[in-house]
Parts: sequence; C-alpha cells; structure tokens
Amino acid sequence: MIGELVLAMDAVAPRHLAATWDNTGLLLGDPSRLLRRALLTIDLTDDVLDEAIAAKCEAIIAYHPPIFEPLKQLTAMHAHEQILLRCAENKIAILSPHTALDAVCGGMTDWLADFIGDGTRVALEPATNLNSPVQEAPSARALNQARTRVLVAGRPQVHSQVHGQGRALTLIKPRTTNDIAKQLRTSLRLSAGDVAYCELQKSRRHTCVAVVPGSGASLLALAIEAGCTLMVTGEAKHHDVLHAREMNCDMILLGHTNSERGFMPHFAKQLQPHVQNVRLFVSKRDRHPLHSA
Repeated sequence: MIGELVLAMDAVAPRHLAATWDNTGLLLGDPSRLLRRALLTIDLTDDVLDEAIAAKCEAIIAYHPPIFEPLKQLTAMHAHEQILLRCAENKIAILSPHTALDAVCGGMTDWLADFIGDGTRVALEPATNLNSPVQEAPSARALNQARTRVLVAGRPQVHSQVHGQGRALTLIKPRTTNDIAKQLRTSLRLSAGDVAYCELQKSRRHTCVAVVPGSGASLLALAIEAGCTLMVTGEAKHHDVLHAREMNCDMILLGHTNSERGFMPHFAKQLQPHVQNVRLFVSKRDRHPLHSA
C-alpha cells in the first residue's frame, strides 16, 4: 500500500528531521491504495509523469516537493497544477523527502561529502526536534572544538554522529579548492562548465569544508562559525558569494540539481528493504532544467 511507502520513507529519512519551512511526506494520494511500482525523481515534470504513467507506477517520490506553497485552487491554469491534476486523474500518489533526506545521517549530504574525503563530520545546523531520537545537539562552535579534540587524539570518525542540515567536514588530508573541484567534477560526472568556484588563494589548502546540497548559502554563517574555509553547495546568490569572499571562505558551486541527482539510485537502495514487494525505478527522463533532452 501507499502507506507502507510513507513508513519506508520515514524509516530512511524521518520527517521530523526536515526543515520547519519544508513540505515532506505524502503530498497527494490515498495511503490505503495498492502499490506495486514507484518512480524516484528529483523534479516532477511532464516528461517524468509520462514515464511514470507508461511504467504503470502508483506513486512518485519527488525529492523537490511538487506542492510547496499552500494551494488556494487547483484549476489547471498553470503547468504545475496540470501535473498535480494528471497525477490525481491517474491515481498516482506523490511523496517527497526533501530536507529530511538532506539531514539524516547517511543521506544526501553525507553522500556528497563522501566525494571530498575522509574525516570527522558534524551537522552545521543540528536537528533539535523533540521527536527526534537524537539528543539535542550543541552549537556548531562546540562541535568544531569537539571534532578537533577527536583528531588530535588520533581517532578520526568518518560518519556523521548528529542528524541535521549541512555538514562541517574536517579532512584527514587537507586539499586545495581546485583539487576538490576537480574531484567533484569527476565523481558527479560534470563538465567543467557545470562547476563554478571562487578560489581566494591558488595554493590554499582546506582542512574544514562545509557541504550543503542544493542551495546552501543560508548556512554560510554557521559554516564560518564552525571553522570552515570552503563551502561546497549547489548554488548561491551573487551577494552570498561576495559575502563568502569577504569572510575569506572559498565556494564551489556545482549547480543546484547537480549536487542532488546522483543520490537517487542510493535512495532507492535504502528504501527497497522496507518495501520488498514494490518495484522502485529511478527516472531516466529527469534532467537538469538547463539541459536539453
């Protein structure tokens, strides 16, 4: 049933970890309906919906919530309304994990950090929801101090210990901005034109790196407080980049969905044990909005 997929998503990326402004979980559909096939995508577009209908899917898991702002009407006057109506007409449920998947340990943020290097990791904005099984976390500064003590003791931990938005990654082996940018281009299979970065000093090596998939500039202040001298994220506004330069923090901008899309096959593998009788597909028609078919 659709409800079992909701529970599976909660097991992998609990909703209480999502940002307070977000809209996650079951967004459209009947949890009691039978479920045999589900499609995973970053964005729910007409092409992706056509793919789901052709594959006879009863559910779509869209990383970006197709319903985000409150709906006052649903009239097919706009493209996103047409997609929602088509889902309803075809009895296809819509679910979204979004920032819950970013925040959970072993989720999208940790996947992106894996490409940068080994080291200790802490959340830039630790989860403090009272329903969370994780205890209320200390500040980024306190976590940075604790991380330093662990490294000095010679017992580096690789994985995050606290759920939350973003990661401050302290590398065992410091790396330059240019080296990290090249590594990310290779690992994410991006062209040189897909990645932009500002490097304040060509030979500068980084020990502490902030990692935030998608649009991460809102966590820049926390990253700097945690001692990060480089932020790796998807996109940032012009003035965010200027602010980063003023604060002596390099930035690598991968493109919003470029920093997210590659995680979908991993997410499908995480979900599959919880819904063993459901076939999970990763969309082949989901693509960067600036790239042609």
